[in-house]
Amino acid sequence: MKRLAHKLLQPVLPWIDGPGKNWLRARAQRAFERRRFHTALSLWQRGASGGDVDSAFRLADVYQNGFGAVYPNHARAAAWYKFAAERGHAESQLRLGRIFLHGASAGRLSEKWQRTARDEQMASATAEVIFAATPTIERDTTQALFWLDKAGRQGMNEAWALMGMIYLDGFGVGKDFARALEYFRIAADDDQASAQFGLGEIYYRGLGVEPNLELGADWYQKAADLGHRRAQLAMASIYHSGKGREIDPERAAAYLRLAADAGDVDAAYNYGRIRLSGEGGPVDVDQAETYLRRAAKTGHIPAIKALAVFYSQGGLIPPDLREAANWYRVLAESGDAQAQFTMGRFSAEGLGVPLSLGEAGRWFVKAAEQGHAIAAYNAGIFLGSGTGLPQDIDAAMRWLEFAAREGVPEAKVKLAEIHMKGTSGSPDLGRAMNLLREASEAGDRTAKTQLALLYLSPDRAQRDLDLAEKLLLDAAASGSPEASLHLGHFYSGQFDRASARPDQAVRYYLAAAESGNVVAQHIVGALLSSGSAADAQLAQAAQWFRRAADAGFPPAQFQLGVLYCTARGVEKNLEEAVRWYEQAAANQHEMAMYNLGVMLMKGMGVEPDPERGARLIKESGITPQSENKATPAASG
Repeated sequence: MKRLAHKLLQPVLPWIDGPGKNWLRARAQRAFERRRFHTALSLWQRGASGGDVDSAFRLADVYQNGFGAVYPNHARAAAWYKFAAERGHAESQLRLGRIFLHGASAGRLSEKWQRTARDEQMASATAEVIFAATPTIERDTTQALFWLDKAGRQGMNEAWALMGMIYLDGFGVGKDFARALEYFRIAADDDQASAQFGLGEIYYRGLGVEPNLELGADWYQKAADLGHRRAQLAMASIYHSGKGREIDPERAAAYLRLAADAGDVDAAYNYGRIRLSGEGGPVDVDQAETYLRRAAKTGHIPAIKALAVFYSQGGLIPPDLREAANWYRVLAESGDAQAQFTMGRFSAEGLGVPLSLGEAGRWFVKAAEQGHAIAAYNAGIFLGSGTGLPQDIDAAMRWLEFAAREGVPEAKVKLAEIHMKGTSGSPDLGRAMNLLREASEAGDRTAKTQLALLYLSPDRAQRDLDLAEKLLLDAAASGSPEASLHLGHFYSGQFDRASARPDQAVRYYLAAAESGNVVAQHIVGALLSSGSAADAQLAQAAQWFRRAADAGFPPAQFQLGVLYCTARGVEKNLEEAVRWYEQAAANQHEMAMYNLGVMLMKGMGVEPDPERGARLIKESGITPQSENKATPAASG
C-alpha cells in the first residue's frame, strides 16, 4: 500500500501555481455541476497531478461515489485520498482512515449495466479490464488509527469519535474502554452524535466505569436528538423499560419511529407492531401497515409474518385473504414450513388463491419434508387417495407413519383404517387396534369411537361392552356426534339386549341429531312419528326429517315424501311429496323410486307419465305384492 498511489497516478507535473489551481478548480466544478463528469474528472486529475490536494480530494470523491459513466472504484479513491492525506488534507485523512478500517475493493460494474448486458461472460471480462489495474485494499486497523489520529489532530472530531468506537467495540484491536472514553469526551463536545452514543454505551452499560443509567440515558438522548439511529433505538428501549427514564410509551414510540424513518428495518417492524397494539398512542392501522410493509419489502421475515397474520385474521380490518396469501407465499418460498403448510391449506380451500389441489399437495409435501407433522398427515391423505398428487400408497404410509410418530392422532386413526382394510397389504387388526389405543389415550374422539366399535363387534375375541361404553361416553362428552349416535344404538340394545335403556337411547340420539348427524335426525324423526303419535309429535318428526333431507340424506327425503302423502305432521301436498321422492329416487332409494313410479302412473301430484313410472317401479326391484302403502315407518 506504501506505493499504491504512485502505481495509479500519472507522473507528477511541475507544481501548479495558485491562480492556475483556482482556474482548474473553477472549470472542474462548473463541468461537474453541468453533469460533464468526464471533463471534471480530467481537470481534477490535472490539478491533482500538479500537486493540488483539493483537486485530489474531489477526484477521490468521484471514484468513491461514482458519477455518470464513472464507476465507483474504492481502491482508486483510496489512492487519491492518500495522495491528499500525505499532504495534510484533513478530510482525506478521515476518509482514508475509514477505508482502511473496512478495506476496499476495486469496484464492480453497476447492477443496471450488468442486468442489461446480453453476454454475462463479456460483462465479466469487461469488469476485469476496467478494474484490473487497481488492487484490493485489505482492512488494516493500524493504518486506520494512524490516519484518523492525524485527522483528529487537525480538528476533525469525527475521527476521534470513530477511534472511540474502534476501542469500544474492539474492532481490530483489543477493547480499551478507558481510551474509548477519552476519545468520546473530546468529540462529544463538538456535537458528534457517534461520540455521544459511545458515552451513552459506556455509562449505561458500565463499560470500564460504574453503571450510571441516568447519565447514560442523557448521552443517548443527545445523540438520538442529533439523528443517531442506534441511540434512537436505545432511547426507545429506555422509555419502554423505565431504566434510566420513567416509563413513557409515547416517547418510546416516537424514538422508534425516528429510527424507522432513518432506515432501521427492525425499528420499522416494531413500530408497525405497536401501532397495531395501541401501545404508546392510538391504534393506527394505516401506519402499522405502512411500516410493516416497509420492513417486509426488505425481506424482514418477522414483518412478513406479521403482515400475513394481519391480513388473514382481520379484526382491525376485514380479512384480506388474497393479500395474506401473497405474504404467506413469500414466506413459503423462503423455506418457512408453517407458511408452506398455510399455503397448502389456502390452495386446498381456495382461500385467497384459486382452488388447486395440486398446489395444495405440493406445499404440504414441502412442509412435510421440513418436519411439519400436520402437513405430513395431509400429504399422506393426498398421496393415499390420489388427491392433487399421483397416488402413491408407499409414500402415503411413510408420511402418515411420520405424522403418527410426531403425535398426530388423526394420522394414527387413518393408519388404523388402512391396516383394517389391508390397503397396503394384508389386514392387520392388531396393529390397527394399537394405533387406535394410542390415539384414544391422546384424547382423539374419533379414535375412541372407532375403537369402541371394534370392542362391540360380535365376531371379535376382544369384545368388551363395558370398555366400549366407556369409550363412547368419553367421545360423546368431548362433542362427537358419531359417538352419541352409537351410544343411542348401544342403549337401544342393538349390540346387546341386556344393555337396552330406552330413555338413554333417546337422549343420545337427540344429542347427535342436534349436533347435525343426519342418521340421528332421521332416527329421531322415526321415533317421534311411530305408532299413534300425536299431532305435535308428528310436526316435530317432520322438522327432523326435513333437516336430514335438506342435508341430502335419502331415507329422510323418502320419509318426508311419505308425510306429505299421508298428511301426518304436515298438510297434505302431493306435489311436495313428489319433489322429495324425486330427490331420494335420484340417490337410488328403492321405496322412493317405487312410490314415485306409482304417482307417475296415476298422475298424483304430477303430470301422468306411465312409461317413466313403470320404468321406476321396475328399477326399484319391488313387486306389487310387497308394495308399501307409504307408511311413515317405511325405510330402505
